[in-house]
Amino acid sequence: MPPLAPVPSAHVLTKSYYLISTFPGRWDGGTLWAQVLPPGDAPIRGGDGVSPVIIGGNDWAAAWAVDGRGHPLVDVTPGGSTQRELAFRFGVNLVMYALTGNYKTDQVHVKAILQRLGK
Repeated sequence: MPPLAPVPSAHVLTKSYYLISTFPGRWDGGTLWAQVLPPGDAPIRGGDGVSPVIIGGNDWAAAWAVDGRGHPLVDVTPGGSTQRELAFRFGVNLVMYALTGNYKTDQVHVKAILQRLGK
């Protein structure tokens, strides 16, 4: 296993599609971990800067799971439907991060992101 560190609050996973500040799933409050690159190393995966390892204990798959009629299979704790919505948003961000790399860290998006954040 490569060295891991908690995902910082400014990580591209917080803004790859939705602007989010936490990563809830079936549970909320756990730490999300990503691979750490030693300073000066070449970016991983051909230069896209995407961590090949994202680990957490919030059980996102359970929060996303639905039956044939679209009803959730498990309850989310403690936040109910809002927490489930944030879990789906994290899932979208995770897929965007995996598919597009860290393009959101490009300075061209900073102005629009700061406006949406109200800064």
